[in-house]
Amino acid sequence: MFLRLVGFSFLRRKRRRAVILAAVALGTSAAAALGDIALDIGDKISGELNSFGANLVVLPKGGAAQVVVGGEDVSALRAPSYLDASALGSVRDNFWKNNILAFAPILDVPARLDLPGAGGRAVLLRGTWFDREVAENGPPLRTGVRALNPYWSVAGTWPRESPVAGRAVTAPDEALAGSGLARALDIRPGERLSIEVAGRPEHLLITGILTAGGEEDDAILVPIETAWTLSGLDGRVSRVFVRALTTPESAVYERLGTRPREMRPEEFERWTCTPFPSSIAFELSRAVPRAEARVIRRVAESEGIILDRISGLMAIIALLAATASALAVTSALSTNVLERRTEIGLLKAMGAGNPRVVGLFLAEAVVLGLAGGLLGAVGGGLMARFISASVFGAPVTIRPFALPLAVAVALVITIGGSIVPARRILTFRPAEVLRGL
Repeated sequence: MFLRLVGFSFLRRKRRRAVILAAVALGTSAAAALGDIALDIGDKISGELNSFGANLVVLPKGGAAQVVVGGEDVSALRAPSYLDASALGSVRDNFWKNNILAFAPILDVPARLDLPGAGGRAVLLRGTWFDREVAENGPPLRTGVRALNPYWSVAGTWPRESPVAGRAVTAPDEALAGSGLARALDIRPGERLSIEVAGRPEHLLITGILTAGGEEDDAILVPIETAWTLSGLDGRVSRVFVRALTTPESAVYERLGTRPREMRPEEFERWTCTPFPSSIAFELSRAVPRAEARVIRRVAESEGIILDRISGLMAIIALLAATASALAVTSALSTNVLERRTEIGLLKAMGAGNPRVVGLFLAEAVVLGLAGGLLGAVGGGLMARFISASVFGAPVTIRPFALPLAVAVALVITIGGSIVPARRILTFRPAEVLRGL
C-alpha cells in the first residue's frame, strides 16, 4: 500500500516532480563536475606549471653549504665545486625516473667581452644543453633548457646541436645573447662577438636573442661543449636543473622531509612513496654521485598555493550550487505539501501517524534524489570533460566512484530540502485541515 501511494503521487503531479528532478539534477551536475575536476586537477595544474621552469636543482655535495668564519660569510673564497658530467644519466636512475620531465646541466664561467672602442666588459658565459635526446636509464627523453623552460623566447634561431655517439658535436662559435645584454650593447642576431675565457680568445656567432625573465637575460649561453673548450673544465658541471612531476607537499611532510632520519619507518615509507618535491630530491641525492638535490621552493610552493586556492574555489562553488539546489527543492516540496494538505489530513484521520506520513514524503524525495543523482552524474561527467578540455586542453579522467558520490550528493540535497516541508507536515491537524469539506 505504501509503495502504491508513492507511485500514485508521481503519476498525479508530473510537472511538480519534473521541476524537483531538474533542480536536483542541475545541482548535482555542478557539484559532480567540480568534484571530477578537483580529483584530476593536480596533474593538470602541474602540467600547466611546467613553464615555471625547474623545481629541483642538483648541486655538488657540500659545494652549496655556507662557510662562516668568525661570524663572516666567506663562501665566495671557497674553490668552486663541480659535478661530473658522466653522472648526468643518474638523474633518471632512481625510483622517480618516470616523474623526471626534463633536466639540463649548467656550467657557469666568468668571461670578458672585447668591445671595439670600449675596452672589455665582464659577462657570464653559461654552457648548457639546448635540446638533446637522452636515452640512458629509461625511454628516450627530449630534454634541455628548451624543454625545461618552454616560456623562453628566442628572436632568431637556437644554436645548433648534433648528438653523435653520446656526445654533442656543436658549432663551437654559436651562442645566444640575453636580451638585457643585447640591449646594452646593441647586439643583433648574426653578429660576432669577441670573448675571452680563462685567457682563451674565441669568436662567437650570435644566432638569437634570448628573453628568459631571469639572470640569463644578462648572460651569453653556449652549448656546454663550447664552455668546456673555452674554460678548460672538460666534463665539469656547476649544477643540474630538474623539472619533475610532483604532488604539492603537505605541511607535515614538508617539515619532516628535511630530516628523513627522524621519521618513523611507516612515515618514511609513505613519504618516499609519494612524489613530494622533497622525496624526489632525496632520491636524486642518493642516485647522483657526490651530489645533493634541493627543492626550488619558489616553484614548488607556487604549485601548492595555486592548487590549494583553485581547489578551495571549486569547493565553495560546489557548495553554493548544492545549497541553491536544496533551496529550490525546499520551495518545490513546500508548495507540494500545501497542495496536498487535504490528502495529508485524510491520511492522519484514517490513523496514519506522523512518522508514516513523513516517511511517504521522504520516500518520494529519495526516489527523486536517486534519479537526479544518476542524471547529475552523467551531466557532471560531460560538463567536467568539456571544462577540462577547454581550460587544460585534455579531458579529465572520470573515477569509478564518481557515480555513487554524485548519487550521495543528490540524496543529501533532496533530504536536506525536505526538512522544512516535513516539519510543516507535523503541524497539520486533521480536524483543521478537513473543516469545511
